[in-house]
Amino acid sequence: MTNTNIRHLEKEFVVSYQIITSVMPLANKKYLQNAHEYFHKLNITFYLLIAGPLVGFCYAYLHYAAEGGLRLTLRFSWVHILLILGTGLCIAFALYWYRQALQQLDTAWSFQQKLQFFYQKSRGLHTLLMLSNALAALGLYLTGEQLFAGVYAIALVAFSLYRPTPRRITRDLRLTKAEEGRLVRADSYADESTE
Repeated sequence: MTNTNIRHLEKEFVVSYQIITSVMPLANKKYLQNAHEYFHKLNITFYLLIAGPLVGFCYAYLHYAAEGGLRLTLRFSWVHILLILGTGLCIAFALYWYRQALQQLDTAWSFQQKLQFFYQKSRGLHTLLMLSNALAALGLYLTGEQLFAGVYAIALVAFSLYRPTPRRITRDLRLTKAEEGRLVRADSYADESTE
């Protein structure tokens, strides 16, 4: 590749980045319009992050099922220890990080600021939990052992406990009764008169 081609690619990248960043704030605010849009965005993100490792897990499970089923773990290797420890540490770090992030919450923030804060922090939590699921699925793929099916199930339960529900949002954001009612109503979130 010549220097001219590299400069041309750099210019295209800069222009693309500027276009994306100028449009992104407009696109990101769409989920703050009403309860339907907000919960749709939260749930789509949640389910997409579950789906990635789940596809890998299903592939590995079906692959080993076709070969006669999952094997028993007869002895532990470094792979076992690293993947199980990595899965556990990802879960622990995700929960620790999320609890620390919630400490930054200011109850004086506007309703929309609180919702945007929750969306960003829950997306980070779910990404870390997705990593724990991916490590467990990788363990099943590499070893074909029942142990990692159990580790995956535990990681999936940890992931599911933090599903973005109205109750979780209300509790984590410490919403007032008026805000709690507003969270699930079909009214626009932009109308600040109900606070």
